Amino acid sequence: MTESTIEDLAARIDKLEDHVDALETDNQQLEDTVEAQAATIESQRERLTQYKTRVQELETKLDSATDHRKHLQQRLHALESEDTTNTEVNKPTSPLHQLIRLPPKAVSKLTANQERARFIAKDIKEYATKVPAGFALDSSTIRTVLHAKEGRTPHTQTVSRVMDFLDDFGKESVKIVKRRGTKRVIFTEHAVSELAGTSPTSRSITDVVMGWR
Repeated sequence: MTESTIEDLAARIDKLEDHVDALETDNQQLEDTVEAQAATIESQRERLTQYKTRVQELETKLDSATDHRKHLQQRLHALESEDTTNTEVNKPTSPLHQLIRLPPKAVSKLTANQERARFIAKDIKEYATKVPAGFALDSSTIRTVLHAKEGRTPHTQTVSRVMDFLDDFGKESVKIVKRRGTKRVIFTEHAVSELAGTSPTSRSITDVVMGWR
């Protein structure tokens, strides 16, 4: 083998070694890049896991807050309903209205004429006649009602006393007027509406009275 051939082979070997070195360098760089990318991916996975955990925590808090809001809304609605009910229950009423609402034990302590006034007031809308000032109940009708209730015609003084009780208990909503020799008890529409909504109508007595009028 000639000297020139040997030199040529040596040069080729050097070039191959340089190429191998370059490939090894590239390979090392690729390995470093892969490792860096793997580390980045792992870091992203950890962050993703943290994000998922955070989202779950927020969803749990949101559900809790939603439930709490619903509870507060229900409580507010209950309080508003309670206030409305209390307002209606505590609404000022006339003594006549309170008289109708007396329990049986208290009713038994009323005088005879007070009980008669209470009896008439309970069904006032059935007995009274509509007039411009409200509703009117004359002495003749009261006498008829009491006759139907007790089975005998009441004395004039009894009818007058019952009218006085209706007037006294009705306060500003009830007044007695006398026209053409006939006494009438005048009830305002509000008073009649209030009394009519207190208790059920005594239909048996009412039917008898309405049949006589």
